[in-house]
Amino acid sequence: METNNKAEAIKAWLSNNRRLENQGSLAKKFGKSRTFVSLSLNKQSVTKASEILVNEIYEYLREKYGI
Repeated sequence: METNNKAEAIKAWLSNNRRLENQGSLAKKFGKSRTFVSLSLNKQSVTKASEILVNEIYEYLREKYGI
C-alpha cells in the first residue's frame, strides 16, 4: 500500500479508536514528537523519516489491532 494511503488509513483508524491509541501515544511508542507524527500523517512532512514513521505506525497498528 502506498504511504499516503497508509497515512489516511491511520488517521481514519485513530479518529474512530481514540481510547486505544492517539498521536501522542504513537509518538511516545516510536520516540518521536507528537508534532512530527502529526506532520507525517497529514503529509506536511515528506522526508524519508516521515515515510518510515508512517510505515512503522501502520505495521504496528495492523499487527496489534488488525487495521
